[in-house]
Amino acid sequence: MIKQFLTIATVTSLILTSCQNNKKNNIENKQNSNEIEVKKDLKMLDIPFVMTKNYFVKNDVENIDNPKIETTEKFNAIFGIATTIGKDGKPTEIDFSKQYIIAVIKPETNLSTTLEPRTLQRNDKGEIILTYKYVTGEKQSYSTRPNFAIIVDKSENGDILLNEIK
Repeated sequence: MIKQFLTIATVTSLILTSCQNNKKNNIENKQNSNEIEVKKDLKMLDIPFVMTKNYFVKNDVENIDNPKIETTEKFNAIFGIATTIGKDGKPTEIDFSKQYIIAVIKPETNLSTTLEPRTLQRNDKGEIILTYKYVTGEKQSYSTRPNFAIIVDKSENGDILLNEIK
C-alpha cells in the first residue's frame, strides 16, 4: 500500500513539474516571438563595413561637422597615417571612388577609452544608423583621442545617424 502511494505521489509530482515547464517554455517562446515581431516591424537592414587600421586624428582637428567623409581631401584633413613595422603595419586602403568613411571622434581624455562599432543598419526611412559602444575605464598618465573609422560601400547611401550605447 505504501509502495503504491509513493508511486502515485511520484507520478503526480512528475506531471505537475512537466506542466510547469511547458507553461514556462510557452511564456519564453511567446516573449521571443514578440522580440522577433518588433525587429521585423523596425525593418532594419544590416550594411557591411570594414574597420580602418593605422590612422590617427590630427592634433588640429577639434571635431567634425559630419561623420560621413566622401573625399580623400577631407579624410586627409582629419586623419594622418600611422604606419607601423610588421605584416599589418600599413594603413587600410580606401577607394573613395567606390567607398566612403563614417568616422566617430571623441574629445581628448586621460581615461582609458574604447569605441567599438556594433552595427550599421538602414532603417525604413533610408537613414543609416551606426551603433557603437563607448566604454571608459581607469585614469591614465597620458591623454588619447578616442576614435574609429569604418569603410562603407557607396551603394549604401543615406543620412548618417550615430547611436552611442554605454
